[in-house]
Amino acid sequence: MVFRFQTKIVKCFVVFLSILFIYLIFENSNIIPRQPELKTEQIIIKARKRNSLRLSNLENVCKRYNLGRYWVSSKPTVFKEPPAPQYEIFFYDLKHKLSWCPIYKAGTSTWLYNLALLGGSSETQIANSKKQINDVVRDILPSLESDDAKRALEHSLKFLIVRHPFERILSAYRDKLENVAVRGIDGTHHFYQSFGSKIVAKYRTGGNNTNSRLILKPGQYIWNEEKEPIGVEPTFREFVKHLIDTDLRTRADDHWIPYYLFCTPCMVKYDIVGQLETMMEDQLFVIHEANLQDKIKPRWRHKTNPFSNDRVTGVSDLAKVYFSQLSQSDVSKLFEKYRLDFELFGYDEKPYYKYASS
Repeated sequence: MVFRFQTKIVKCFVVFLSILFIYLIFENSNIIPRQPELKTEQIIIKARKRNSLRLSNLENVCKRYNLGRYWVSSKPTVFKEPPAPQYEIFFYDLKHKLSWCPIYKAGTSTWLYNLALLGGSSETQIANSKKQINDVVRDILPSLESDDAKRALEHSLKFLIVRHPFERILSAYRDKLENVAVRGIDGTHHFYQSFGSKIVAKYRTGGNNTNSRLILKPGQYIWNEEKEPIGVEPTFREFVKHLIDTDLRTRADDHWIPYYLFCTPCMVKYDIVGQLETMMEDQLFVIHEANLQDKIKPRWRHKTNPFSNDRVTGVSDLAKVYFSQLSQSDVSKLFEKYRLDFELFGYDEKPYYKYASS
């Protein structure tokens, strides 16, 4: 009896110590570091080093081509930039000292959502709004006049998000031009009238009287079986030919204009250069640097699946399909149109030649 009683006392004491130990852990985080915080700190350190390399490369390329803030009148300039930054396209959050240049088809949905939350909108209000998220945020953060914009840029954290130029071009095509029936008057129908019908008329034998199904081969596209394109839309190759032949300084839509023409990274001294390929880590880094940890959190609010890209080459599954419509000559000419973007942000065009025809 005495032995059993002593055993019970020991068990109770062990349980008590266990409960006390757990309590102390939660009460005093200094005893055992919490793993999520440790992981976040590691991500921030990694993102800061990566951002430093990106900014260094950006500066070196701008200097090499005599652009923006590094322009010297006595040296030649290969690329022509806008005369000044496009201040009106930025979103300036003066309260949180944040300035963002939105590159469409490169994570804009996520950061528009973040800025809407920072501006006081609730998730319910955003979800129930009849306006597009871009218009919601523009109502909250209107464009600034040049002098006010310059001051805002000087006293804020400036950042932009880019992605592989070829992947962005393909995303813009599929979202805006591949299927005229997907959206209403403000969506793909508008892009068909402004670009699609004209591209088909110029680059397709038979023009708008020829159905794209007669041109494309199985395995060269991925369509939604429930809502396939009507057939009047341009193919990806026709769109690429349009980009190759067009002066993108004057006739490019915001969804496929080169980065150096839109956000002028050689003119504006950005603090952070994020990339869609490392979106979650870069987003966490921006939030940390802007001290917004208690206001917003990293999220993923766009269609791109970051895990569908080839781990070695970075080429997406979609690009492998659609680049089969192109010749290697097409790929080479398209690269030349966006060469500066590739060099500024350290992207490689070579893996894409593999999927084009020789």
